[in-house]
Order: sequence, then C-alpha cells, then structure tokens
Amino acid sequence: MPITQVVFKRQWLQMPVDVSKKMRRVTQRTVSRQLIQQVLSVPLAYHRLGQPYFPSHPQLGVSVSHTHQLVMVAVGPGPLGIDVEQVRPHDLDAIRRAFTPAEWHLLQTLSAQERQRLGWQLWTAKEAVLKLVGCGLTQAPRQVEVLDLKYGRVRYQSQSYQLTPLALSATYVGFLAQHA
Repeated sequence: MPITQVVFKRQWLQMPVDVSKKMRRVTQRTVSRQLIQQVLSVPLAYHRLGQPYFPSHPQLGVSVSHTHQLVMVAVGPGPLGIDVEQVRPHDLDAIRRAFTPAEWHLLQTLSAQERQRLGWQLWTAKEAVLKLVGCGLTQAPRQVEVLDLKYGRVRYQSQSYQLTPLALSATYVGFLAQHA
C-alpha cells in the first residue's frame, strides 16, 4: 500500500511517575520503533543524529516525538517533522534565547496561563521545523521564525515552511512541519 498522505500513530504510556529518565527514554524509543513499523513493516535505519528513515523508501519522511506519557510518530510523502509537548509550568525566561524578539514581546503581553500555552506552541513549531530539515536542536530554535501560528507560516534560513496543528488532548500541543 503506497503512502500518499501523512499517517500518524500515537501511544499513551502508563509509567510510574518515579521511573528513571533512562528507563523512560528506552521505553519511548522502543514504542516509537513499534509505531513506525505499524505504518510500514520494512527495515528502519537511523541518520547520524538519530532521525529514522526507510532505506527502501527514501521518498518517505519519518518523524518521532515523545513527551512524558505520549509517543507520536508521523510517516508520509516527503520530508516532515513533528514535535509534541505537554503544556506544563516552565520558566520561559530560562529559554528566552529560543524566541525571536517579536515572539518574546508577544509572550510578555499574555496572562501566565496563555503565556505557557503559547510558549509551548512556539517551541513545538520550532522543533518540528528543525526536525524536518534534519538538524533538530543542534541549531538554535531562535533561528526559526514563527510568522503566524494561526495560518501555520514559519521561516528558517530564508525558506518557508507550513505548520499543521496536531489533534491532541487539551494538555498537549504539537505541530507537523512540511515544506510550504
């Protein structure tokens, strides 16, 4: 069966709160491989920075994201990137350098609750684009300029990208990034 549109798979994990970070990562990676294989059961390989791909289907994009109790994968035609995060309290001042001056200014105009949600939305938009281009967080998220979340417009290194919000529960945010 040819894959002509993006296919998403997700799994909620039931892990104890006190599970070690290492064990959480091992579980998330195992589950992500299983989810990818559910979409296409052919050999999977990994690029130098850990991005999965199908050597026998180089035209397909594969992206993985996990946060706390959620693992999500996307497989589809052409390059793509996804990122998901649980909306949770975070000191955005600690990651201020991830935002452009315009993004930071906008965040400062919001209530604390709105600021948290938008901060995570901006973060996931940026990380999805960086995964799409294959560098992940080896590049500064600030280099990804979110022009308009409502219409999914983003720019990175003079290139335009399209964001699609992911259908998630109210306590999670995430985006699919693709070439515009």
